[in-house]
Amino acid sequence: MDGMPATERLLHDLVSAAGLAQVRSVEPMRGHGFDHEVLRATLADARQVVLRHRQESRPLPLGRARFLADHDVEAPALLGGNDFATLYDYVPGDMLSAVIDTMTDASWRSVGTAFRRVHAVRFPSGLSGDFGPDSLVLRPTDPVEDLHRLLVDAESRLRPNLPFVLPHLPRVHEVIDDHAERLRQAPTALLHGDVFLANIIVATSQTTLIDWDQARVADPGQEIAALDERIHLTTGGELPGAFFETYGPRPDTTALHRVTNAIAWFTYGPFAGWEIDPDLDADRTHLVTGWRNSLVDYLTGLGERLKDF
Repeated sequence: MDGMPATERLLHDLVSAAGLAQVRSVEPMRGHGFDHEVLRATLADARQVVLRHRQESRPLPLGRARFLADHDVEAPALLGGNDFATLYDYVPGDMLSAVIDTMTDASWRSVGTAFRRVHAVRFPSGLSGDFGPDSLVLRPTDPVEDLHRLLVDAESRLRPNLPFVLPHLPRVHEVIDDHAERLRQAPTALLHGDVFLANIIVATSQTTLIDWDQARVADPGQEIAALDERIHLTTGGELPGAFFETYGPRPDTTALHRVTNAIAWFTYGPFAGWEIDPDLDADRTHLVTGWRNSLVDYLTGLGERLKDF
């Protein structure tokens, strides 16, 4: 393996350590986020596996992988890895980001089924927390105070970048208080936590969610709102009715989370200040620029959106 790129050499090592057949071919996979190098390998027995390599160290997510498997959540099987890479079974299908313009009702129903199964894993209300690689730590939380704080924290970035949003914030705070009981009584469930459309793999028979590094426990309305937002940022549209035919009713808190997420999103999105991160490559720069423009378009109509509450 002399002269082989470091990530490909790591792939061979992890495949061998997992007791799998020898690697026969390797190809890079594009479009899977901002912080991973992803390789797909075909093994001597025709099995396909995926290596996700990152720069920062994280423990191997053995506990989380067992939990997902035990609770009938469609996720790639973890085959091995180390603190910088994970080796998974390859999930056949297309990234939702690549096929969103050609999705059929049947495909959207498949996506709805996948999210229904995730959100069916319930926890006591009033608790939330992050699902780490090998632990789940839940804490008491007040979603009303969390949303108020989210808006307050966003103000310093809104003032120089989106000042036209500021006059609407008092009304958003009022809406949060008006919905306080609904927010506090909302169910609490497992969330994927990163509904980047490339993490949703759509195949003929089922949809599988990949890259569970940001899994957490919270109100499912947050995740449906985030998925709606991602679709809007990509196409200007929203989740179609076919999705809810299998997912079930839209959570009561979705609309409010949709508004607050949009206000706060760019404060933790892939931006450096309000400018696009200069270290992104051309494809990601184009993607993020489109997101930013769609976000501005959505927030430009915030006053009208708030009339619906």
